[in-house]
Amino acid sequence: MAGEWLAYDVALPQQPEVLELVDTTGLDTDQVVGRMLMLWGWASLNCEDGRARISLRLLSRAVGGDEEFWLAVADVGWLEVDADAGTVAHPGWDRRFSNAAKSRALEAERNRRSNAKKDPGTRGARTGTRAARAPNAPRASKRRERGDRSSSSSSPESAAQEEPAAAAAPEPPDAPGWTALAKAWRLGPGRPWKLSGPPDGALERLDEPGWFDRAMEALTHLPRCRFFRDPVTLPQFVGPGFVDKVLGGQFDNPRHAGGGGGFRPDDRPPAQGWTGDDAARLEATRRRLADQLREAS
Repeated sequence: MAGEWLAYDVALPQQPEVLELVDTTGLDTDQVVGRMLMLWGWASLNCEDGRARISLRLLSRAVGGDEEFWLAVADVGWLEVDADAGTVAHPGWDRRFSNAAKSRALEAERNRRSNAKKDPGTRGARTGTRAARAPNAPRASKRRERGDRSSSSSSPESAAQEEPAAAAAPEPPDAPGWTALAKAWRLGPGRPWKLSGPPDGALERLDEPGWFDRAMEALTHLPRCRFFRDPVTLPQFVGPGFVDKVLGGQFDNPRHAGGGGGFRPDDRPPAQGWTGDDAARLEATRRRLADQLREAS
Protein backbone atom coordinates (compact mmCIF):
# COMPACT_ATOMS: atom_id res chain seq x y z
CA MET A 1 0.00 0.00 0.00
CA ALA A 2 1.09 3.61 -0.47
CA GLY A 3 3.13 5.13 2.30
CA GLU A 4 4.98 1.94 3.34
CA TRP A 5 8.57 2.63 4.32
CA LEU A 6 11.67 1.13 5.94
CA ALA A 7 14.24 2.69 8.25
CA TYR A 8 17.51 2.62 6.31
CA ASP A 9 20.82 2.46 8.17
CA VAL A 10 23.34 4.57 6.20
CA ALA A 11 26.12 2.30 7.46
CA LEU A 12 24.45 -0.79 5.92
CA PRO A 13 26.93 -1.08 2.99
CA GLN A 14 29.80 -1.29 5.51
CA GLN A 15 28.15 -3.82 7.82
CA PRO A 16 30.23 -7.00 8.33
CA GLU A 17 27.36 -9.13 7.05
CA VAL A 18 27.23 -7.19 3.77
CA LEU A 19 31.01 -7.43 3.36
CA GLU A 20 30.83 -11.18 3.94
CA LEU A 21 28.01 -11.56 1.41
CA VAL A 22 30.00 -9.57 -1.15
CA ASP A 23 32.97 -11.83 -0.55
CA THR A 24 31.14 -15.17 -0.62
CA THR A 25 28.79 -14.42 -3.54
CA GLY A 26 31.06 -12.26 -5.73
CA LEU A 27 28.30 -9.64 -6.11
CA ASP A 28 28.85 -5.90 -5.83
CA THR A 29 27.92 -4.10 -2.63
CA ASP A 30 25.03 -2.26 -4.27
CA GLN A 31 23.57 -5.56 -5.50
CA VAL A 32 23.70 -7.10 -2.04
CA VAL A 33 22.22 -4.01 -0.36
CA GLY A 34 19.52 -3.74 -3.03
CA ARG A 35 18.44 -7.34 -2.59
CA MET A 36 18.31 -6.99 1.18
CA LEU A 37 16.11 -3.88 0.89
CA MET A 38 13.87 -5.75 -1.56
CA LEU A 39 13.60 -8.61 0.95
CA TRP A 40 12.79 -6.37 3.92
CA GLY A 41 10.33 -4.32 1.88
CA TRP A 42 8.53 -7.45 0.72
CA ALA A 43 8.48 -8.78 4.29
CA SER A 44 7.01 -5.54 5.65
CA LEU A 45 4.05 -5.99 3.29
CA ASN A 46 3.57 -9.73 3.75
CA CYS A 47 4.60 -10.58 7.32
CA GLU A 48 2.99 -9.78 10.64
CA ASP A 49 5.58 -11.32 12.94
CA GLY A 50 8.61 -11.55 10.66
CA ARG A 51 7.79 -15.09 9.44
CA ALA A 52 6.36 -16.00 6.04
CA ARG A 53 5.28 -19.34 4.54
CA ILE A 54 7.33 -19.34 1.35
CA SER A 55 10.07 -21.47 -0.20
CA LEU A 56 13.41 -20.06 -1.28
CA ARG A 57 12.46 -20.69 -4.92
CA LEU A 58 9.35 -18.53 -4.60
CA LEU A 59 11.23 -15.97 -2.51
CA SER A 60 13.77 -15.62 -5.31
CA ARG A 61 10.93 -15.06 -7.76
CA ALA A 62 9.38 -12.40 -5.49
CA VAL A 63 12.45 -10.32 -4.56
CA GLY A 64 15.27 -11.45 -6.87
CA GLY A 65 18.46 -13.38 -6.35
CA ASP A 66 18.66 -17.15 -6.31
CA GLU A 67 18.46 -19.87 -3.70
CA GLU A 68 22.22 -19.95 -3.20
CA PHE A 69 22.22 -16.23 -2.43
CA TRP A 70 19.48 -16.55 0.19
CA LEU A 71 21.28 -19.50 1.77
CA ALA A 72 24.32 -17.23 2.05
CA VAL A 73 22.09 -14.62 3.71
CA ALA A 74 21.01 -17.30 6.17
CA ASP A 75 24.67 -18.13 6.79
CA VAL A 76 25.38 -14.57 7.99
CA GLY A 77 22.33 -14.61 10.28
CA TRP A 78 19.98 -12.29 8.41
CA LEU A 79 17.47 -14.96 7.42
CA GLU A 80 16.19 -18.15 9.07
CA VAL A 81 15.16 -20.88 6.65
CA ASP A 82 12.99 -23.77 7.80
CA ALA A 83 12.75 -26.07 4.79
CA ASP A 84 10.66 -28.65 6.66
CA ALA A 85 8.00 -26.09 7.56
CA GLY A 86 8.43 -24.18 4.28
CA THR A 87 8.97 -20.83 6.01
CA VAL A 88 11.52 -18.04 6.23
CA ALA A 89 11.90 -15.69 9.20
CA HIS A 90 13.67 -12.40 9.77
CA PRO A 91 15.79 -12.11 12.96
CA GLY A 92 15.38 -8.81 14.80
CA TRP A 93 11.95 -8.19 13.26
CA ASP A 94 10.42 -6.64 16.38
CA ARG A 95 13.41 -4.34 16.87
CA ARG A 96 13.84 -3.10 13.30
CA PHE A 97 10.90 -3.74 10.96
CA SER A 98 7.69 -4.21 12.94
CA ASN A 99 5.01 -1.52 13.18
CA ALA A 100 6.04 -0.93 16.79
CA ALA A 101 9.63 -0.28 15.67
CA LYS A 102 8.42 2.17 13.04
CA SER A 103 6.26 3.94 15.63
CA ARG A 104 9.30 4.33 17.90
CA ALA A 105 11.32 5.78 15.02
CA LEU A 106 8.55 8.26 14.14
CA GLU A 107 8.15 9.28 17.78
CA ALA A 108 11.90 9.90 18.07
CA GLU A 109 11.79 12.06 14.94
CA ARG A 110 8.81 14.06 16.24
CA ASN A 111 10.62 14.68 19.52
CA ARG A 112 13.73 15.79 17.68
CA ARG A 113 11.78 18.28 15.57
CA SER A 114 9.87 19.53 18.59
CA ASN A 115 13.10 20.14 20.49
CA ALA A 116 14.59 21.88 17.46
CA LYS A 117 11.61 24.28 17.31
CA LYS A 118 11.94 25.11 20.99
CA ASP A 119 15.68 25.73 20.65
CA PRO A 120 16.60 26.61 17.00
CA GLY A 121 20.30 26.60 17.91
CA THR A 122 20.21 22.93 18.87
CA ARG A 123 21.88 20.46 16.52
CA GLY A 124 21.00 16.79 16.45
CA ALA A 125 24.63 15.78 17.00
CA ARG A 126 24.77 17.85 20.19
CA THR A 127 21.64 16.43 21.79
CA GLY A 128 23.59 14.04 24.02
CA THR A 129 25.95 16.82 25.17
CA ARG A 130 23.12 19.21 26.02
CA ALA A 131 21.21 16.50 27.89
CA ALA A 132 24.30 15.76 29.97
CA ARG A 133 24.39 19.26 31.44
CA ALA A 134 22.92 19.97 34.86
CA PRO A 135 19.59 21.78 34.42
CA ASN A 136 20.73 24.92 36.27
CA ALA A 137 24.30 25.03 34.95
CA PRO A 138 23.74 27.38 31.92
CA ARG A 139 21.62 29.82 33.96
CA ALA A 140 24.14 29.99 36.78
CA SER A 141 26.96 30.53 34.27
CA LYS A 142 25.13 33.47 32.66
CA ARG A 143 24.51 35.07 36.05
CA ARG A 144 28.18 34.87 36.85
CA GLU A 145 29.15 36.39 33.46
CA ARG A 146 26.72 39.30 33.89
CA GLY A 147 27.67 39.83 37.47
CA ASP A 148 24.06 39.44 38.54
CA ARG A 149 23.43 41.71 41.54
CA SER A 150 21.06 39.27 43.18
CA SER A 151 23.73 36.57 42.97
CA SER A 152 26.46 38.83 44.32
CA SER A 153 24.26 39.80 47.25
CA SER A 154 23.56 36.23 48.25
CA SER A 155 25.20 34.78 51.30
CA PRO A 156 28.50 32.87 51.08
CA GLU A 157 26.66 29.76 52.26
CA SER A 158 24.17 29.83 49.36
CA ALA A 159 26.96 30.55 46.85
CA ALA A 160 28.93 27.59 48.16
CA GLN A 161 25.86 25.38 47.74
CA GLU A 162 25.18 26.61 44.19
CA GLU A 163 28.69 26.05 42.80
CA PRO A 164 28.86 22.26 43.29
CA ALA A 165 25.40 21.89 41.72
CA ALA A 166 26.64 23.55 38.53
CA ALA A 167 29.90 21.63 38.46
CA ALA A 168 28.49 18.16 39.13
CA ALA A 169 26.97 17.60 35.69
CA PRO A 170 25.79 14.01 35.36
CA GLU A 171 27.54 11.75 32.87
CA PRO A 172 25.55 10.54 29.87
CA PRO A 173 24.08 7.09 30.51
CA ASP A 174 26.43 4.40 29.19
CA ALA A 175 27.77 0.96 29.92
CA PRO A 176 31.06 0.37 31.73
CA GLY A 177 33.86 0.69 29.24
CA TRP A 178 32.23 3.13 26.78
CA THR A 179 34.33 6.09 27.94
CA ALA A 180 37.53 4.07 27.61
CA LEU A 181 36.45 2.72 24.22
CA ALA A 182 35.61 6.21 22.93
CA LYS A 183 38.99 7.55 24.08
CA ALA A 184 40.86 4.64 22.47
CA TRP A 185 38.88 5.10 19.24
CA ARG A 186 39.85 8.78 19.06
CA LEU A 187 43.52 7.77 19.23
CA GLY A 188 43.18 4.96 16.68
CA PRO A 189 43.12 4.84 12.87
CA GLY A 190 39.33 4.57 12.48
CA ARG A 191 37.03 7.25 11.12
CA PRO A 192 36.38 9.87 13.85
CA TRP A 193 33.19 9.44 15.88
CA LYS A 194 31.74 12.94 16.42
CA LEU A 195 28.73 12.14 18.61
CA SER A 196 28.93 12.13 22.39
CA GLY A 197 26.94 8.93 22.89
CA PRO A 198 27.71 5.38 21.71
CA PRO A 199 26.48 4.09 18.33
CA ASP A 200 23.84 1.40 17.99
CA GLY A 201 25.21 -1.93 19.11
CA ALA A 202 28.05 -0.56 21.26
CA LEU A 203 26.34 -1.15 24.59
CA GLU A 204 25.36 -4.67 23.56
CA ARG A 205 28.97 -5.49 22.65
CA LEU A 206 30.28 -3.99 25.89
CA ASP A 207 27.93 -6.27 27.80
CA GLU A 208 29.52 -9.33 26.16
CA PRO A 209 32.12 -10.96 28.46
CA GLY A 210 35.64 -10.29 27.23
CA TRP A 211 34.59 -8.15 24.27
CA PHE A 212 36.22 -4.97 25.58
CA ASP A 213 39.65 -6.60 25.91
CA ARG A 214 39.38 -8.09 22.41
CA ALA A 215 38.27 -4.70 21.07
CA MET A 216 41.34 -2.99 22.53
CA GLU A 217 43.54 -5.60 20.85
CA ALA A 218 41.63 -5.26 17.56
CA LEU A 219 42.24 -1.50 17.54
CA THR A 220 45.98 -2.14 17.37
CA HIS A 221 45.37 -4.57 14.49
CA LEU A 222 43.27 -2.19 12.36
CA PRO A 223 46.27 -0.69 10.46
CA ARG A 224 46.86 -4.18 9.01
CA CYS A 225 43.29 -4.43 7.68
CA ARG A 226 44.01 -3.59 4.04
CA PHE A 227 40.65 -5.00 2.93
CA PHE A 228 38.89 -1.64 3.44
CA ARG A 229 39.34 1.25 1.05
CA ASP A 230 38.12 3.78 3.65
CA PRO A 231 38.81 3.94 7.41
CA VAL A 232 36.70 1.61 9.51
CA THR A 233 33.75 3.34 11.21
CA LEU A 234 32.82 2.90 14.86
CA PRO A 235 29.32 1.50 14.07
CA GLN A 236 31.05 -1.02 11.83
CA PHE A 237 33.61 -1.86 14.53
CA VAL A 238 30.95 -2.61 17.17
CA GLY A 239 28.92 -4.77 14.79
CA PRO A 240 28.37 -8.41 15.80
CA GLY A 241 31.48 -10.50 15.18
CA PHE A 242 33.52 -7.70 13.57
CA VAL A 243 36.21 -7.56 16.28
CA ASP A 244 36.76 -11.33 16.11
CA LYS A 245 37.12 -11.17 12.34
CA VAL A 246 39.73 -8.41 12.69
CA LEU A 247 41.69 -10.48 15.21
CA GLY A 248 41.36 -13.53 12.96
CA GLY A 249 43.03 -11.68 10.09
CA GLN A 250 40.03 -11.94 7.78
CA PHE A 251 40.42 -8.33 6.61
CA ASP A 252 44.22 -8.30 6.26
CA ASN A 253 44.29 -8.99 2.50
CA PRO A 254 43.50 -6.04 0.18
CA ARG A 255 40.52 -5.95 -2.13
CA HIS A 256 41.14 -6.73 -5.76
CA ALA A 257 41.49 -3.43 -7.66
CA GLY A 258 40.50 -4.90 -11.06
CA GLY A 259 37.32 -4.21 -12.97
CA GLY A 260 33.92 -5.61 -12.15
CA GLY A 261 34.33 -5.31 -8.41
CA GLY A 262 35.30 -9.00 -8.12
CA PHE A 263 37.86 -10.61 -5.88
CA ARG A 264 40.74 -12.95 -6.54
CA PRO A 265 40.42 -16.27 -4.70
CA ASP A 266 43.53 -15.60 -2.63
CA ASP A 267 42.09 -12.25 -1.51
CA ARG A 268 39.12 -13.83 0.23
CA PRO A 269 39.06 -14.24 4.01
CA PRO A 270 39.15 -17.87 5.11
CA ALA A 271 35.74 -19.51 5.05
CA GLN A 272 34.03 -20.05 8.38
CA GLY A 273 32.38 -23.46 8.31
CA TRP A 274 29.28 -24.47 10.23
CA THR A 275 29.68 -26.99 13.03
CA GLY A 276 27.52 -29.25 15.19
CA ASP A 277 23.75 -28.98 14.98
CA ASP A 278 23.95 -25.89 12.75
CA ALA A 279 25.92 -27.84 10.12
CA ALA A 280 23.44 -30.73 10.28
CA ARG A 281 20.43 -28.41 9.85
CA LEU A 282 22.10 -26.60 6.94
CA GLU A 283 22.89 -29.87 5.19
CA ALA A 284 19.33 -31.11 5.72
CA THR A 285 17.99 -27.86 4.25
CA ARG A 286 20.20 -28.16 1.20
CA ARG A 287 19.22 -31.80 0.62
CA ARG A 288 15.54 -30.94 0.86
CA LEU A 289 15.92 -28.02 -1.56
CA ALA A 290 17.80 -30.28 -3.98
CA ASP A 291 14.98 -32.86 -3.77
CA GLN A 292 12.39 -30.15 -4.45
CA LEU A 293 14.35 -28.96 -7.49
CA ARG A 294 14.55 -32.52 -8.86
CA GLU A 295 10.81 -33.03 -8.35
CA ALA A 296 10.02 -29.73 -10.08
CA SER A 297 12.24 -30.47 -13.10
